[in-house]
Amino acid sequence: MSFESIPEVIASYPERFKPEEAKGTDAVVQLDITGEGGGTYQLVIQDGNLDILEGEQEVPTLTATVAAEDWLRVNNGEVSPMTLLMQGKLKFSGSLPMALKFRSMFETYA
Repeated sequence: MSFESIPEVIASYPERFKPEEAKGTDAVVQLDITGEGGGTYQLVIQDGNLDILEGEQEVPTLTATVAAEDWLRVNNGEVSPMTLLMQGKLKFSGSLPMALKFRSMFETYA
């Protein structure tokens, strides 16, 4: 599977979500996806459930800021989030433990 747009990636999250990995988690992960085709999304994770909302959360647990083209590359398995972090192209603010756990809550296609 290859994603062509950020809305496609966001729409795939409910089917890629692994509720067993999110048991006991109560968090809001805000994705600030910059540049053309980007947007701001909230992934609301509550004890194994996922809701996705558009727009900003006042006090998210974790905020990830990344360019749309780079987030597409991550979700298409072309680059790892760790590589983008080291290059300064992916930035996290908020809960570092949530940043580490976030990826395990979603199936990857790569």
